[in-house]
Amino acid sequence: MFVNDLTITSLETITAFHPTSGAFLWMLDELQNATISNSQETTDITGKQGRLLNSLKRNKAVTISGNNGMVSGGLLATQTGGKFVSKATNIMYPDYMTVHVADGKVTAETTYKAVGTAGNEIESVYVRNADGTRGEKFTQDATAGKGTFAYDPATKTITFADGALADGTEIAANYFRKIQANVLENMSDQYSEKVQLYVDAFAEDKCSNVYRVQFFIPKADFNGNFDITLGDNQTVHAFEARSLAGASCGRVNGSAGALWTYTVFGENAEDID
Repeated sequence: MFVNDLTITSLETITAFHPTSGAFLWMLDELQNATISNSQETTDITGKQGRLLNSLKRNKAVTISGNNGMVSGGLLATQTGGKFVSKATNIMYPDYMTVHVADGKVTAETTYKAVGTAGNEIESVYVRNADGTRGEKFTQDATAGKGTFAYDPATKTITFADGALADGTEIAANYFRKIQANVLENMSDQYSEKVQLYVDAFAEDKCSNVYRVQFFIPKADFNGNFDITLGDNQTVHAFEARSLAGASCGRVNGSAGALWTYTVFGENAEDID
């Protein structure tokens, strides 16, 4: 039965697949909103004294855009053209420590092992003032002296000269840690990619019958221009893609050349042979 009028009640997911292999890439399931914009150029054909005789229609275009309530790693990879790699990598770590004075030794311990050039794992250490700012500076050296400290990565111990700092003094440092992490590099010579997209939503007709609505975009060319705003407000991952005409390779649903396919089916629709 043909369903003419529907109310979209819930935007569910946007799912991306590889354009040739059909392999799953990523899913957005915390969507705040999404828009499918359809446009076309219309050129007027005029006659005597500018009378409108007809119109020439061409260059139909479709843009898919929206906002996801969470930052999607898969979407980031598509927008940048990069790939996530699990590897050992260095990260910069801000550390806050307390100085201990015992048996004539003035020491502190880093929370994690600092890595770097031997003898220069931690470039500098600062006394942390009461208002949180950084005060007196100490630099790393082979031995602790006036204005310097020594560091042992094996024990994570920072050693100051006798009398350099009082017991309980707070200090701050930034150093590199080596960890296993998932890393995405936004390379200057790699660009945003094309995917197949499925946009799924729930809908109801005038009699409150529930339907599923699915938009299929066979070739979605993602825009590499996007913002990730950080601050007090929620970080929202925005996206935009253009639908490209032409036959798509891989697992295809719909006619070749379609910019999108709109499918409506019952929530409990049965499979058919």
